[in-house]
Amino acid sequence: MNGSAHWLGARLPQPFIRLSGALLASGLLAVAMLASPALARPPLKNNLLAIGNCPPWNPQSVEVCKHSLEKVVSALSPRIDAGPDATHLLINEGANATALKLKATELANKLGKEDRLVIYANLPLAPAEETQQNETTGYALELWADEKPVSTNEAIAEGTWVSASAFAAMIHTIPAGEVILILDTNNSHAINMHLLEQHSVDLKERPEALISSAGQGQAANYSEDRTISLFAKHLAAALDETEGSLLDVLTVAASGTRQAAIPICASLKEHNGQAEDKPADCTQVPEVHDPGDILGRTVLAPLEVTELN
Repeated sequence: MNGSAHWLGARLPQPFIRLSGALLASGLLAVAMLASPALARPPLKNNLLAIGNCPPWNPQSVEVCKHSLEKVVSALSPRIDAGPDATHLLINEGANATALKLKATELANKLGKEDRLVIYANLPLAPAEETQQNETTGYALELWADEKPVSTNEAIAEGTWVSASAFAAMIHTIPAGEVILILDTNNSHAINMHLLEQHSVDLKERPEALISSAGQGQAANYSEDRTISLFAKHLAAALDETEGSLLDVLTVAASGTRQAAIPICASLKEHNGQAEDKPADCTQVPEVHDPGDILGRTVLAPLEVTELN
C-alpha cells in the first residue's frame, strides 16, 4: 500500500494534490464544527455601553468620571471591535435615569442572540436607608441630578436614581446572547451574580459575567493624583499592553489595582486617622465572577492591529 500511495502521488499533478489536501482539510473542519457547537457558532458582535457619572455633590469633579470613562472606552472599543455604531456613552448630565431607561429600551430593540453586550459603569452606589444590610437589593445607582436627593428611597421612588434590582431587570430585558458587566464603584459587590442570575426578570440560559472593582464594603479608590478612578487607570493600561482575551486583560488590571491601592490606602488611613466617621475600607480587591467563561471566550484584537487603526 505504501508503494501504491507513493506511485499515485508521484504521477498526479501537483495542483490536484494541493486541491485534494485543501478539500480534506475543509472536510475535517466541517466534521469538527458539527462535533463541537462552540466551533460552529460565529463570533458574537461586541457592543459597548459606558456609563459615567460624578454628580454635583460628589467630592470629585465631574471631570474625573468623564476622564475615567473616556480612558476606558478609547482603550476598550478597538480591542473588542466596537465601532461608533456599537458604542453608547452616557456621561454626567447624559447619565440620568431617563437617559438610561431610553438607552436600555433602544438596546432591547436592537440587540439579539448574535450580540455580546459589554457594560462599563463608573458611578457611585448609595445604600437604601431601610435595607442597608441587604447587599443584593439595598443599593441604588446614583445617576445624575442637579441636587442630591433627600434620601435613597425617595430618589428611587421619584425615578431620580435606579435601584440595583431595577438595573438588573434592565439588563435582563436586553436579549443579547451574552452580557459582561464591569462595575467601577464603591461597594460594587452589592450588584452580584446572585442578583443577576436569580432576578425575577431573567434570561436564565444566557451567560453573564460580573467584574467588580472593589469587594463588599470596600471603597473604589482614585489614582494618587485623583484624576481618574484607580481601576479605570489600570484597566486602560492593561488594554493597551496585554494580548489575549478579556479575561487576561482583567486579570492584569485587577492585580495592578490591588497593588496600587496598598500605598494609597495607607496614606488615606493616616490622613483619616483622627476622623470621627469611620471611612469605608480602602483596601481594594477587584473580583471577577464568570461562571460561563465568557471572558476567556472574548478574544481581543491584537495590539499591533489596534495601533494601526
